[in-house]
Amino acid sequence: MKTNMKEKVKTILLFALIISLVGSFVLFFIGYYLISFIAIGFFISLATFLGQWSADKSADYVFRIEHSNNKNKWNNKW
Repeated sequence: MKTNMKEKVKTILLFALIISLVGSFVLFFIGYYLISFIAIGFFISLATFLGQWSADKSADYVFRIEHSNNKNKWNNKW
């Protein structure tokens, strides 16, 4: 995926998070409780998904860097 496309996806997801959070509070205070709970559920599930995805991506990056450092270290000794 191109970096420009990744930035657009990140921006859209961040915008969706903010809109769902603000929208759920606005709907709750207006009196639409059921729709508000659905919106906050969407927010929580989307935030959890993005958090886990980011953590997995970071762990994979660290693993790859450590693997390449160890590989080079052992190859140079022998």
